[in-house]
Amino acid sequence: MKITNITNNENVQQLIAHCDRDSFISVNGHIFPATFEPYIQRIQEFEVFEDDIWVCSFLKSGTTWTQEMVWCLENNLDYKTSREVDLDERMVFFEFSSILDKTLQKQVPDSIERAKQAKRPRIIKSHLPYDLLPRQLAEKQPRIIHISRNIRDVCVSLFHHHRLLEKFRASFELMAKLFVRGVMIYYGPIDLYLESFYKGNHDKNRILFLTYEGMKKDQKREILRVNTFLGHEISNNALDTLSEHLSFDNFKNTPSLNKERCMKLIDKISAVSKREGLFIRKGIVGDWKSYFNDELIKEFNDLSERIKENIGIEYNLE
Repeated sequence: MKITNITNNENVQQLIAHCDRDSFISVNGHIFPATFEPYIQRIQEFEVFEDDIWVCSFLKSGTTWTQEMVWCLENNLDYKTSREVDLDERMVFFEFSSILDKTLQKQVPDSIERAKQAKRPRIIKSHLPYDLLPRQLAEKQPRIIHISRNIRDVCVSLFHHHRLLEKFRASFELMAKLFVRGVMIYYGPIDLYLESFYKGNHDKNRILFLTYEGMKKDQKREILRVNTFLGHEISNNALDTLSEHLSFDNFKNTPSLNKERCMKLIDKISAVSKREGLFIRKGIVGDWKSYFNDELIKEFNDLSERIKENIGIEYNLE
């Protein structure tokens, strides 16, 4: 594994100038805050079980939506618990502690230990590229559900995410240009991330690939695909109820799903009086059209073409 300090990189310096992080590393080409480095060995050596279910995605690609679907299907459509217990409590965000700043790392329960202690069969969320996930994934071959989204909408959503959680102060245009160059606060570049899942040396039959656009186009069809992958049965009435439960309006208005309580806890620890925006924003396809100028459209078209040629994935942009 190759770890390099990239803090002095020209593009990284532009990022640092507009956020509260001050040091970054590259791990196998993937960018992280330097606070990630002490966790790498624990992540790599984490014990994996065959009955684990991993929900994986690049940041802001529909992860929360997919998590809730998987949790409900695995827990007999227990909507009562879903409403009463936050999704972040029902399902562990595996590397969460590793991407926090040092202040939060000291005050938030260790996420890797939480995953270790979780009741089996465990459902674990991660945004890590495949090559940085625990080594035992290759040996134990748990089921992995991966969701991706067109990179333009990811960029817009990530911009608001960074403003909300990372005190990101730059314009959208600068954020988008850094995004194309593969520079972001964590997990970038997106093309290298996607390549790790779609072209990596691992058994693709253990991975169910979803797209955000496919979920928006026909949610019931995608629920059935996930349900079959998990080995369950579901009636038509139950499918209708789950589909309604997974609707954007329900997500936006349900505290256990919209991260409202989590955000309040982080604000209390960080002494933040007011944040800009909400974790659950619009939930639409094509929001990028309100943000992109002609120059950005060209740059993202070029990046999309490279992704398409490299891994064969193309997204509906409407």
